[in-house]
Amino acid sequence: MAKLRIRFTINKGRQGAPLGKLGRISEQADKFLRAISVDCGVAARPGEWLAADFDNGSVMFDAVYQGAVDAGVAQIFEYKMEILADFDSERDGLNGIVKESTALEYAKIGNLIDPDEEIGIEIFPHRGGSPKRRTITYQKAQTLTARVENPIPAYGSVQGVIHSWVKGVGQPYVQIRELATNALVKVEYSQSHYAAISKAMEEKNAVVLVAGECSYDQISRGMMRMKLDRLSKTSTLTTIDFDGLFGSFPSFESGELWEDAS
Repeated sequence: MAKLRIRFTINKGRQGAPLGKLGRISEQADKFLRAISVDCGVAARPGEWLAADFDNGSVMFDAVYQGAVDAGVAQIFEYKMEILADFDSERDGLNGIVKESTALEYAKIGNLIDPDEEIGIEIFPHRGGSPKRRTITYQKAQTLTARVENPIPAYGSVQGVIHSWVKGVGQPYVQIRELATNALVKVEYSQSHYAAISKAMEEKNAVVLVAGECSYDQISRGMMRMKLDRLSKTSTLTTIDFDGLFGSFPSFESGELWEDAS
């Protein structure tokens, strides 16, 4: 069995650390460590990562997960930590190795320090040996945050109901209540689409299909907004159409349909 352990050095190169800053960084470090634990298949609950082995000077301590894990999990943990510690936004990508939400929790640690500060971290090899020394800087944290929060551009479509129509603004838009997720998607449009939107609004709860250039949130994977390219109203089933479905399967009620299939 193995242990998950990371060493932090706060207020590196200085004497002590302000209690307020120490508390905020420790709280955020706990959030991050629980997030990356989950990524590694370890359901760490609050209070299971403990600070130990404090040193004087700069505040140095080890964050140690109290449960035992197998060597494979420890190796994955070490690898994910190195991906984050060595991340270069101009060269690297997370590539699904680390979740965007976890990377954001890591970046929030660095966002709590001043631009001229750094936090030392030491990654302990799962097979033992000297720790790998890295630093969290404010600049690295800002760059990683921007990379994770930067929307993903794409061309997509949404099927739903027009929830609201806002016309009296510089950039008019409609909000579509997506059928699949019940989420609201902001769809900006130009004057050339006005007639199509107006026609779709004539029928209460009409289902429309909208498509265009859009942006997706990297963390939630949900669509943030769309620039409308085309809008069309989809046909809905009437009561007669619905009843007609059953008429197309004459054996359905007797059960013969399923008997024949077997």
